[in-house]
Amino acid sequence: MGKAKKSKPHKAKVNPTGLVDVNALVEQELANGKSDSPIQAIVDQLQSASTEEKICGLQTLATICQNDVNIGAVVESDIVRIAASLLMDSDWSVRHATAGAFRNLSVQSVEICEYMVDQDVQTPLLALLNCYATSADWKPTFDKNLTDQMDEKSDTFLQAVNLLWNLCESTSVALDSFNQSHLLESFVKCLDVAVYGKEIGVAVAQCLLVISEDNAAAWRILSNFGNELSSLLALEGDYPSVLLRTVAAGVIANVPALSATYLSQLLQALSKTLEVNHRAALNSVTSSLPLLTQKDVADLEVTEDNQMEQESPEQSFQRRRRADMPSEVEMEVRNVGWLLQAQRIAAEILTNICSTEEDEWQEDMDEDNLSEAESVHDYETNGANTSVQNTDKLPVEVLEAIKSLGLVEKLWQKAQPVAENVAQILAENDKNLLKRVNNLRASSMLCLHNLCNNISADDLGGAEGIYQVWLELGQQVFQGHQNPKLLEASTSLMRATLEHLRKNPELFKQMTESDLQLMLNGVTECQDAEIRANWLRMLGILGCLLPEPLIKLIIDFILTTCLAEQDLWTVSEAMDSMMDIFADNDWNQIVHDLGMVAKCKQLDQRMKSKLKQSKRELNERYPAVSTVRTNLARFCKYLETEMKKFKPSSMEA
Repeated sequence: MGKAKKSKPHKAKVNPTGLVDVNALVEQELANGKSDSPIQAIVDQLQSASTEEKICGLQTLATICQNDVNIGAVVESDIVRIAASLLMDSDWSVRHATAGAFRNLSVQSVEICEYMVDQDVQTPLLALLNCYATSADWKPTFDKNLTDQMDEKSDTFLQAVNLLWNLCESTSVALDSFNQSHLLESFVKCLDVAVYGKEIGVAVAQCLLVISEDNAAAWRILSNFGNELSSLLALEGDYPSVLLRTVAAGVIANVPALSATYLSQLLQALSKTLEVNHRAALNSVTSSLPLLTQKDVADLEVTEDNQMEQESPEQSFQRRRRADMPSEVEMEVRNVGWLLQAQRIAAEILTNICSTEEDEWQEDMDEDNLSEAESVHDYETNGANTSVQNTDKLPVEVLEAIKSLGLVEKLWQKAQPVAENVAQILAENDKNLLKRVNNLRASSMLCLHNLCNNISADDLGGAEGIYQVWLELGQQVFQGHQNPKLLEASTSLMRATLEHLRKNPELFKQMTESDLQLMLNGVTECQDAEIRANWLRMLGILGCLLPEPLIKLIIDFILTTCLAEQDLWTVSEAMDSMMDIFADNDWNQIVHDLGMVAKCKQLDQRMKSKLKQSKRELNERYPAVSTVRTNLARFCKYLETEMKKFKPSSMEA
């Protein structure tokens, strides 16, 4: 979603309207949990005939929207519906304040965006944006004395575009309304940064990125602007340019006709984005972050009430803009955040480009198209396990670009943790920037996971290189507390790399029981079912690579864990992987020693019972789980047959 437009707290000494008492009352009563009175105070201001009163109410609304505890009071009132009409107020300062307040509110959650659409915010929003589309002479002006801040009317457009971006990203109703507004062509012209500036260009491009996703109506229009969009792929320079170039690549990738035409340029642009050294940028910004705390206690400009009463609307606006003018450090933080965002988007675009039709079929397959004859495994045959085909599945042009541009290596660099001291400074001073770092790492690992599924081991760097990646990921995973999103991405990539090593047991000859125990502990201590499923799947693969004593430990652990596991998908993944262990070896002694027949029959009955109850919950995973359960029933019969023929070694003695 679009970044919130922060209303800076002016420390009660400085208030652009002079109505300090009202704001102080709002903050105090909201803090005390008395929401009715302050919300009503804001409503009264919004319905006032005074422009300054309206602006004061809107600024207060923008401030309280940044605190989650106040959202309930806002939603329970009519304040959003009342404020919506102010997007088309006769005074541009009121429009500006309204767009900023709504932008702040819209970043709270998808549900809030849906609520705003229900309150018909989009009708006046589209009307406001149409004012710019139909104004032939509108061009932003930039004040060199205020760090190139744009004029109020243009900044209003910026806030409105960010608001539209958030609404369209959250609900199809908003997207449908935009499709009918005929505003798309006017948005494309705003990508001309020489005229409209990079800030507007970036906001419009990110809005187009959302609008163009799976939207044939937008494709028909955007396909006519290939020259305008592709020209942005050549942008060089600062981090805003990097972000604009990357988002433009995303828009092109979303539009089939453009993606086919500009694929080579698109991939080169993404490669350039991933080349930028984000660690150097983070090292630089973290050395300055503590200065932001010092700025908060700096001397504040005090404006006399009578001076404010004599101000013109433009003077009032300029004073508010000076108060909100970002410092050099704040601009650096914003720009580094944009770099991290650009690199995350680049990884996500590559993930989509490198998805094959087979991936999409697996995601969309319907149970009616999955017959038992096609899905079950015959355990009477001892064919080699072929769960991974070591072949390239991507188009030649994409594969050659991945190799020539070194995209695997670049993504791996983005997946690495930042230095511990950098992470600590970010955690203490800017959690939003730390979140962007983690999102970049997760997206890079998920892209690498996708590449592992679609290109050969040789093109990934060879078995030895893949093994080193698996080891490094394992070391990272077991180092202290892990962000759940990062842990899921890490274990998913570990699982995908391990799939490529099924034919390389020699790489694991040094693995000991204590090494294996780390993974077993990872499953036992994990609270997330998806991550447990990744661990259990990896254990099954290792069961095809390790010596018999460790295989016995793995099988025993999987069976014990599955008998206690409540998540059906996790059980399904674990059992599917465990059955693979028997594809090349009967392991009859292990089957006998562990009493596997009885345990597998018990699991089969549990899966059969839970499968009937969990069809809706499993959703698209239902066919895969159903297949595993069918295979498990056959596996139980296979084990029974084998045990009837088997003579235990203890009896032979």
